Parts: sequence; C-alpha cells; structure tokens
Amino acid sequence: MANSSSTRWMSVAGGILSVVVGVFGFFTCLTLGIVASVLQAIKDNPAYYDLDPEAIPAFIAVFWVVSIFMLIPSIISVIGGIFAIKRNKWGWALAGSICAVLCSNILGVVALVFIIMGKKEFSEQGDKAIDSPA
Repeated sequence: MANSSSTRWMSVAGGILSVVVGVFGFFTCLTLGIVASVLQAIKDNPAYYDLDPEAIPAFIAVFWVVSIFMLIPSIISVIGGIFAIKRNKWGWALAGSICAVLCSNILGVVALVFIIMGKKEFSEQGDKAIDSPA
C-alpha cells in the first residue's frame, strides 16, 4: 500500500504533462495552418515577394503536411492524458504519453516515464472497479 501511495502522483503528473504537450501541439498545428494560409495569400499576389514562384507551393504543402501529421498525436496525447489523470485506462494513457514524445521530446519522455512508473495505480483502480458491485 505504501508503494502505491508513493507513485500516486506519477500518473497524475504524467497525465498533466501529456495534456499540456497535446495542447501545445494543437496550437503548433494551428500556427502552421495559419502560416500555410498566409503563404497561399502571398502566392496569389506575386508583387509582395522576391522568391521563386515555384517554391511557394512546396512550402505550403510542407506546412500543411506537418500540421496534419502533428494534429493526430496531439489529440491522442490529450485523450491519453485525461485517462492518466483519472487513472482509468493504462493503455490509453501509455499511448497518449508515446504521442506526447512525438510532439515534444523532453516533456513527452518525462510524461512517458511517469506513466510507466505509475502503472500500479492504474491496475489497482481497475481491480477495484471490477470487484465493486455496480
């Protein structure tokens, strides 16, 4: 029992870090989308730039692709972080922290370590939920 109370904060801290990383990742996706939209507007008015007109569509495509591929891990990171805070589903919490590593290396690794070290808290709560009458 002393072991589970000493790791109780780890799952919550990992969940909070996972949610924070996911929210920052979402705002990064939003920013990349805005930059791509601005580049599209600049492409339509060639008098405002001195770049090669054929290079701008490549930049626009790169910004949109990175934005879309970063959006999915950001969403999963937030969902997994919520499950980690609730200490409800360890698999989702683990998936969220792994996606947090994809969004932000340092904070994501810390979230992943906390979720893995706090696994006992998830299994105990799962056992209580199964054993308790509904």
